[in-house]
Amino acid sequence: MNLSEHFTLEELVFSEVALRKGLDNVPSMTQAACLATLCHTLLEPARELLGAPLRIHSGYRAPAVNEAVGGAVTSAHMDGRAADFVPVDLPLLNAFHALRTSPLPFDQIIQECGPSGWIHISIAVPGATPRRQALIATGRPGNWHYQQIHSGET
Repeated sequence: MNLSEHFTLEELVFSEVALRKGLDNVPSMTQAACLATLCHTLLEPARELLGAPLRIHSGYRAPAVNEAVGGAVTSAHMDGRAADFVPVDLPLLNAFHALRTSPLPFDQIIQECGPSGWIHISIAVPGATPRRQALIATGRPGNWHYQQIHSGET
């Protein structure tokens, strides 16, 4: 099922961890609607801004899947409001800085696990103003260390 022109529900709910552990990772209608909003508000515009396809690593995560991957207990992934991705054939840090300095209405953007990691991007809770918080995370799931990036920093 297409959520937008370039993104499907199947790719945004796929989880190797869920498959391996036999965990249900099916979103509710509300969570699927949030995924569609995420695609239209951030993922499609990010794809266009970067001029590159985005390979989704993680989208929706049921609470058990989120726990299994070491996600934060308040993770936006559990609401269908976040995705982790890698831009195809584009340096990760270049993509991160291009997105964080763009006018996209992200709630959070996080560059995780160094230049060979991924970008986490999320929309705000419905009705809330996006925080436009940009972070660089080092460490690993369950033991992240965050550095806030401010305007003008690279």
